[in-house]
Amino acid sequence: MLTAFFWILNASTVVVVYVFWIKPLLSKTPAFASLYAQEESFWAAIGLKFAGLKQKLTSAIVYMAGALVYMYDYIAPKITGMDVTPITTKLAEHVPQWMWPIGLIALTALLDWFRSLADRRGDTTPPTGS
Repeated sequence: MLTAFFWILNASTVVVVYVFWIKPLLSKTPAFASLYAQEESFWAAIGLKFAGLKQKLTSAIVYMAGALVYMYDYIAPKITGMDVTPITTKLAEHVPQWMWPIGLIALTALLDWFRSLADRRGDTTPPTGS
């Protein structure tokens, strides 16, 4: 456990040092400026490509998280026969345990439904003219 934490801490330190210290220095160097300009346009193109998918991917991840919480809280004790402390009890004791996965899935389904309404409506942004 401590070893995994050590490697995660080291990796995050390297990423932070690169992003906030090394990359700005290299992007100001004339030899690397064109490469970093291409990199920024690449990430902008990726952002445009996945513009419609971000909400759907987020919804799928939230669905999976709800399913994992449900499995840990309700299914794991029945399968293993061991008493486990539910995650939902650790997070908040004022909300009924059965409400967490149902609420999470209902919220995500509502987001998906709103997204499908927006997809059916299409792009209704007014054109910018001169």
